[in-house]
Amino acid sequence: MLRGRPEESLRRIPLLALALAACTRGDPDAAAGDTLTIALPSDVRDLLPVLYASTTEGNVVSALQMPLLEPSFDCDLKFKPGLAREWRFSEDGRTLTVDLRGDVTWPDGTPVTADDVRFAWTLVADPKVKSPRADSLGRLQGGKGPRVVSPTTLEWTFAAAYDRTAMLAVVAGVLPVPRHLLDSPTVDRASLRGHPLDVQSPVGTGPWKLTSWEQGARIVLEPNERFVGPDELRPKLDRVVLQSLPDYRGRVAALEAGSVDVVEGLAVEDADRLVAADPTLQLRRRGWRAVEYVAWNGVDPEDWKRRAVGSAGARPAEANPHRLFGDREVRRALGTALDTQGLIGSLLTSARTGEVYGRPAVGTITPALCRVHNDGIVPLPFAPEDARARLAELGWADTNNDGWLDKDGQPFRFTLLTNAAWPRRTRAAELIDAQLAAIGVDVVVEPLAPVTFYERLKARDFDAALSSWSASLYVDPSPIWGEDSEYNFTTYRNPRVAELLARGLSETNADAANAVWKDLQTEIYADQPYAFLYWTDEIVGVDGRFQGATVDVLGGWRDLHAWRVGDVPPPAGP
Repeated sequence: MLRGRPEESLRRIPLLALALAACTRGDPDAAAGDTLTIALPSDVRDLLPVLYASTTEGNVVSALQMPLLEPSFDCDLKFKPGLAREWRFSEDGRTLTVDLRGDVTWPDGTPVTADDVRFAWTLVADPKVKSPRADSLGRLQGGKGPRVVSPTTLEWTFAAAYDRTAMLAVVAGVLPVPRHLLDSPTVDRASLRGHPLDVQSPVGTGPWKLTSWEQGARIVLEPNERFVGPDELRPKLDRVVLQSLPDYRGRVAALEAGSVDVVEGLAVEDADRLVAADPTLQLRRRGWRAVEYVAWNGVDPEDWKRRAVGSAGARPAEANPHRLFGDREVRRALGTALDTQGLIGSLLTSARTGEVYGRPAVGTITPALCRVHNDGIVPLPFAPEDARARLAELGWADTNNDGWLDKDGQPFRFTLLTNAAWPRRTRAAELIDAQLAAIGVDVVVEPLAPVTFYERLKARDFDAALSSWSASLYVDPSPIWGEDSEYNFTTYRNPRVAELLARGLSETNADAANAVWKDLQTEIYADQPYAFLYWTDEIVGVDGRFQGATVDVLGGWRDLHAWRVGDVPPPAGP
């Protein structure tokens, strides 16, 4: 099926995209009404729960595995039973005891027990595994995982009591793995990536099972006949096809051609065009999950390298005021030269309906956390003349009349890196370039492939970077703003922020903790280690024939068991 008039659609879709799309609709013998095809923005490499790293991989794992705790969200993160049937905290709030269901089995009939959960944590703690979940151990007593109390009961002991939602999220973040298949001298933990249970035939306990996987191409899921969860979680579709289409334009073309049913992250102008051609296309909004920003790096990358490898004589990598962005006042001046509302108007506003899919950002705590987000922070004004005047006070002036600011013979020139995989990000970089050029700042925009981009960020090898975070739905700002965090790309340091982080992460009273987090947001915003731009309300395109689709702040295609075609009634039972 082609959306709109066939001749118009054919003119719009590149032949290569059509060729890709033609092979993406489920199995050849599958009835179209029974198959949901989802376009994935990145390839899936790892599906073992202790190894997956990307959001895309996490979404697939969530379909295959029964969660330890089932999340929901309404102003804050909440949990209900999953593999865990109940849980309780000790009187001092440091020990969390979890009781598992006793009727869940792996596909070979082996019961899922507390030993499987503990073994997953053992793998996470093993440096040979290099698990992305390893940071979860940092909040636990002695950096150790849970203790097995009985075949269905475990205890986690934390170094200190803090927000209980965050503590539950830490525990829920590590799913069990089949110990009876992996705890063997013949299994090399350093080579778990590439193990059949990771890249060939992963096993799960959820409502879906993986029936085929063509690496770099597609994954096919079908209902898991051994699923023992509630009847309402049983799938209503025959299969789900997860089609790898890393190129954004290819994904849009496939949605337009009707050969995929779900595409995440639609640009506003593409959403306008697609729904004009097919009014039945559903445009679903994710909510405030992603924040875009410009990171200002004031640290010499060589200092960072020496510190990171522990070289003799290495000193802490502090912001250097002699570098462009080591001076707080320079960062604040640049912030007033950026027209955030103009960016939102150009990039995140529908020309068709006037709907706005963005809002100004003042930090990395999402507005969706409505009791924690600091609504009292007033964003920096858009005042380019004030920005230029403040830079002049700091010694930046156009002394040679070439149109660019300079100081001590050096032009105010820097390279702005961005992720080339997202066309909107490249457009935003070009608009930022124009806005800063208006005050005499020379910006060189450099789009990079995703892997190279993130390698440069982690190495602190950049001047400035236009990037985004997918916000945590529980409050722990330390991964971004902790002084020694790998993801503190600007190596931002502020003793007051460090103090607030420590206080907030040890506060058990929610109201008191929220007050600390609001102070933290105020302090960081004043320093402007980032130019905080906007939160995006991501658009997910869903084919109009599907009902029951869950698209929300937790995910772009959640609760696949509830998706159905038309008015197909839910099954009466197993």
